Amino acid sequence: MYERGKLEVISGPMFAGKSSELLKRLLFLEHSGEKVLVLKPVIDDRFDPDKIVTHNHLSHSALSVIDLELVKDNYNIKPYNFHTVFIDEVQFFDPKESLWFIEEGLRDGVNFVCAGLDQDSRGIPFDTTARLLALADQVVKISSYCNVCGAIASKTQRIVQSGGRVNIGGAESYEPRCHAHWESPITSKK
Repeated sequence: MYERGKLEVISGPMFAGKSSELLKRLLFLEHSGEKVLVLKPVIDDRFDPDKIVTHNHLSHSALSVIDLELVKDNYNIKPYNFHTVFIDEVQFFDPKESLWFIEEGLRDGVNFVCAGLDQDSRGIPFDTTARLLALADQVVKISSYCNVCGAIASKTQRIVQSGGRVNIGGAESYEPRCHAHWESPITSKK
């Protein structure tokens, strides 16, 4: 029987450096000789379909998957195979499936580091991230700087009104905003 693994969740708005924080931890473990598995959702194809890529263009290879069930079917998530599983853009995975996948790995002694948006551009929490935050052993909540005034930003503003709740994009579609300059599309009179 293995000691239970640890779950760390990195969350915040777009452009806060969540993927950079994840990569920092990932590179440290790789440098230490630990075996890792790096996952990202197939929906996140902004820069490279087979890499986690930050807005600063730092990158690391990753397994791009449709859902976490397929990972479980193809990889034996045990501590003798992987010290830590890294999941970027975790908000795009199904909440129940994600919790089941991660909780099973934690019980088996595998550590997890997950990074994801805590809420969408409407200010509504992403269910997957919210559930993982509640389960986490450690939470790293990071912020950005408001594109309007430079204050601390904890919101993501969609600046191009297109698509549904999930609209994959970068600086052409979103920007970080402080509470004073963030406009909720739900309550906005535009």
